[in-house]
Amino acid sequence: MALFAVTYRYADQPDLIAQHRPAHREYIAGLLGDGGLIASGRTEGGNTPSALLVFEASSPSEIEKALDADPFWTLGLIESREILEWILSSGSLGLSDDR
Repeated sequence: MALFAVTYRYADQPDLIAQHRPAHREYIAGLLGDGGLIASGRTEGGNTPSALLVFEASSPSEIEKALDADPFWTLGLIESREILEWILSSGSLGLSDDR
């Protein structure tokens, strides 16, 4: 299993995002553990609203498949999604297998 960093860039539709945020958060929380999600949260200070999600998975396509059902994705509230393998070189995420 590898680690992956996923970046979401949100659409400029704050009212729709606010309306559907509870369903989005519930869906993302459901990916914790067996869904491979380790952590997620919004980022601050960028040019556009965004979020970072960290997964442990076998491949980017595994993560894509899981995230395709995110209500924000299906409603077009995510303008872009980037999935990159992340090589942890310092620190720990508290995983059982120290990298």
